[in-house]
Amino acid sequence: MKELGWAPTTMFKDGIKLTIKWYQDHKDWLDECTSGDYQKYYQNMYG
Repeated sequence: MKELGWAPTTMFKDGIKLTIKWYQDHKDWLDECTSGDYQKYYQNMYG
């Protein structure tokens, strides 16, 4: 990662907890993503 000049700012153990909390706090977004409705959108737009 030195080649890119990048370093993580959050430790994995903390980041995974934050990620899980985000998904728990945004269940409506997750439900939309997993409902399959997006497939209808792509079918209408590109099918």
